[in-house]
Amino acid sequence: MGKTNERSLQLNERQREIVKFIDKNGAARVADLSSKFHVSEETIRRDFEKLEKDKLLRKIHGGALKVDQGVETPQLHRQSKNTAEKQVIAQKAASFVENGDIIAVDASTTALMVVKHVKDKSITVITNSIGVTMELSTEDHIRVILIGGYLSKASMSLVGNFAERVIEDYHVDKFFFSCLGVDIQRGVSEMHEDQALVKKQLISISENLYLLADSSKFGEKSLFRLCDVSILDYVITDNKVSMNFIREVNKSGVSIIVGDEN
Repeated sequence: MGKTNERSLQLNERQREIVKFIDKNGAARVADLSSKFHVSEETIRRDFEKLEKDKLLRKIHGGALKVDQGVETPQLHRQSKNTAEKQVIAQKAASFVENGDIIAVDASTTALMVVKHVKDKSITVITNSIGVTMELSTEDHIRVILIGGYLSKASMSLVGNFAERVIEDYHVDKFFFSCLGVDIQRGVSEMHEDQALVKKQLISISENLYLLADSSKFGEKSLFRLCDVSILDYVITDNKVSMNFIREVNKSGVSIIVGDEN
């Protein structure tokens, strides 16, 4: 009998269900599991402590992650997923950028594609992405402000309290950002806390919010909630999005824009 099977035999029914839930969904929030199993949040936290000791999950603030999702997915791997859809979204998003704009872009692979299409514009770009900074480093008419912080090697971005504090002093016309989940009830969510906190700060200082989400993100719920869908100005996606989701987003008063295939 393997070690994992031995450990699972020592779990109660709720703990086994928690492990199954996190294995399936990649993450879970304490509050959600408390509601699901009709127990206190403190009980769920104690379950997490035991399950982490047994190496069946990884605790983080407010929830837990599947063991192999404890770190960010490397950028090169993310770039290889849904590439065609992201390219369509990026081209459409870039069409909203105008000369004189102050824009912010996150460290997503889609945002990196966006800046490749705005090099003819005289703009200011605020970002925590090293990849975006390098992409625009030779463009004399584009002012780039790289938000400081500590290096997240997987996403090649800067995160942390210092980055969040610096953002407070800026003003942004348009913020282009991605996520890991978009659900009408849950809202827009992200897996990794450091990235989520930077994005939430940028959301708070931006006049217009452009969510860049390929259709695989719709109906998904990730661990850290960024914002309600209703506060977005635009959702830019690909042509695989369902009509039902388009209707739901429109009901929230948000414009959903489907990118055109070349």
